Amino acid sequence: MKIVDTYQRISDCFIDGVFNIENWRCYSDSISTELVIKLKNDIADYDFQKNVLPVLNDVVQNPDKLDIAHRSFISLTNGLSEKLQDVLQTDLNVAIIFYLGLCNSAGWATELDGQPAVLLGAEKIIELSWYNKPDMAGLVYHELGHIWHNKMRSNIMPPFENGALWQLYREGIAMYAEQLLIGDKNFYHQDKDGWLNWCQANKKDLCRVYLNRMIKDESICDFFGDWNKYEGKSDVGYYLGCELVKELAHKYSIAQLANLEQRDIYDQLISMTK
Repeated sequence: MKIVDTYQRISDCFIDGVFNIENWRCYSDSISTELVIKLKNDIADYDFQKNVLPVLNDVVQNPDKLDIAHRSFISLTNGLSEKLQDVLQTDLNVAIIFYLGLCNSAGWATELDGQPAVLLGAEKIIELSWYNKPDMAGLVYHELGHIWHNKMRSNIMPPFENGALWQLYREGIAMYAEQLLIGDKNFYHQDKDGWLNWCQANKKDLCRVYLNRMIKDESICDFFGDWNKYEGKSDVGYYLGCELVKELAHKYSIAQLANLEQRDIYDQLISMTK
């Protein structure tokens, strides 16, 4: 595991309190020469002036929040390799990078330079108020859950033919790994303003709606992402996926959970609608 901490260099991306793209490009190249193109491609459809620049400029307006996020990062990554071994019974060859992105994501499980990487975007972490240690823990552990899942499947089976079912399973596994690493199977870092209570009260309806959309090949985009909402609630797909995986955990070991087939997930989802 490699920990990449760019906190001290984030200020170099600004001139007189304003984000400077050329300075940021030099900073990003120092992390990886692949990073600039990767991040720019990811936000190709964004309105940079309207959606990205204000969030970036807020970073220098909130030095206290940036400092808290950084201290949370340092605390969480200390002894993390040993924690992964204890809880998930594996070592991960992964780089965990605290950096300034372009509003790509607060956490992103991806690859850089041919190796797994978790990108932690300071600007999105501040925007979403996920800088305190419990929220940052959920974020870091969730993305590591994706990296772990990728390693455990190790190309034994490809993603499911049904993309919506694969996304539910994939996010559910990452959420379950997050809860195991936190040490609390009721933990959801999304739980603000009654979010978890609402999800629990509407669990069967969520299952039915998701299953129905899957069968009809309709969009499930509003179930995932802090920028989308289902009946006024964001990220309900993460809850649904995790609850599905937790039900399956009664029958399978953690290694088996990571390597389930499409039919296993589909049958479990159907049973949760009843």
